[in-house]
Amino acid sequence: MNLKAFKKTVLNTVTLTAEYRFNYYMLILSTILTLIMEWAVFKHVFEGRTVVGGLPKSHAFSFVLFGMILRTTQLLWGKTAEMIDEVREGTYRRYLLQPISHPIYFVAQAIGGQATTFAAALVICLVYKFGFDAPESFLSLQGLPQTALSFLFSCIILWLIYLCIIYAAFFLEESQFMLWTLNISMGIFSGTILPLSWLPEWLKLVLQYTPMPILGDWPLRTALGLCSPEEFYRYLLLSCAWMIGLFFLMRLLHKKGLQRYEAFGG
Repeated sequence: MNLKAFKKTVLNTVTLTAEYRFNYYMLILSTILTLIMEWAVFKHVFEGRTVVGGLPKSHAFSFVLFGMILRTTQLLWGKTAEMIDEVREGTYRRYLLQPISHPIYFVAQAIGGQATTFAAALVICLVYKFGFDAPESFLSLQGLPQTALSFLFSCIILWLIYLCIIYAAFFLEESQFMLWTLNISMGIFSGTILPLSWLPEWLKLVLQYTPMPILGDWPLRTALGLCSPEEFYRYLLLSCAWMIGLFFLMRLLHKKGLQRYEAFGG
């Protein structure tokens, strides 16, 4: 390699690394700003009050922090959008033994892809728990198994819903709208930005027939120590029912999708 090529290689590598680092630090900055803005709203809501809608003022910041962690660790925007494109562009055949064909493999890849995010979230929680004035019930040792279980189940259910959306791409030309609808709904109706108790009664009644409370409200209130044992086990049974239902829905969509795909010579 001559000197000119060497210099260009070094320059290109530096540029790519700088671009990657810049995007990474901008992501961190945007996350911090989101946390600050949400906390500013909660401080205003709790001004002169000790409890709002069943959420104590002492748990308000914990709610904001863990809600942001849930949204960050659960969502699979990029991976799902990429796999939808593979179905729509006809490159699905190359990946028949890949996650799109095997739900467990898809979940395993999701866990692996989010591993660094999980680790960062754990560090943040530990720093807040032991370095600041966190409520004693937040991630308490006694409630840690329940928190881990509710968090795991909520992630798996959401990821299975993502897989159903990917399978829907066999039938819908513009299935990306389902991905956007789900992610926006997660932010508004799962109870991770605002407590579900703050929503209108009719809306809370509607949401009880959806998996939204399981995806956000259940693991969040369990982590805060605000979910009673009766509620926890009721949500646990509901989450099992949703997983079984989603499994059969996935099998049906996958089978019918393949038949449709192969009928057109895929």
